[in-house]
Amino acid sequence: MARLVSTILQSLISKLPTGIGLGLRGGNLDAVLEAAATPIADIEAGAEALMVEVDPRAANNFLADFERVLGPDPCGRDLGGLPVAERQRLAHQRWTATGGQSIPYLVQLAAKLGVAITIEEFWPSRAGVLRAGQPLRAEGCQFVFRVHIPGLVTVVNFKAGASRAGQSLGSFAVSAIECDLRRVKPAHTQITFAYGEA
Repeated sequence: MARLVSTILQSLISKLPTGIGLGLRGGNLDAVLEAAATPIADIEAGAEALMVEVDPRAANNFLADFERVLGPDPCGRDLGGLPVAERQRLAHQRWTATGGQSIPYLVQLAAKLGVAITIEEFWPSRAGVLRAGQPLRAEGCQFVFRVHIPGLVTVVNFKAGASRAGQSLGSFAVSAIECDLRRVKPAHTQITFAYGEA
């Protein structure tokens, strides 16, 4: 927390040598010291404000600098058209990315982008392990995983007499995290996405 001018002034006065000539308060010397204490307080307040700017999630003044250092968005998003909060989230995710190809890393990556996902893995069916009602899965399916992204699907029921020709039956929005997850997934795997599921 930045110090007040009065606190800085008292600190400067306490550093003066003792004696009758400098021991009197309220004179010209105090006015000179107060004039020096004001910019010191401003500098300390500015330094404290800069502490917030070192984190991309809270950066306002330095957000453009973070984006410049990180370079163009690898998923081709136009950062200029995004809200500041979304730009901050993307900059933080890229700035703090440590790399990794595990499922917990992919879930954490999506969480940093503001989406809670779950990942489903598949394993080939084996004789002696397979039970009635379980799906048959071929060899190689262990290299495929499905990312479940909740929400983002809006269904509009088409009603005769109320709806018009050309009206869509539903709408669907592709999540921006698809590109991010495809970029960091293990090279030998395939990733699929399921929307509207928990």
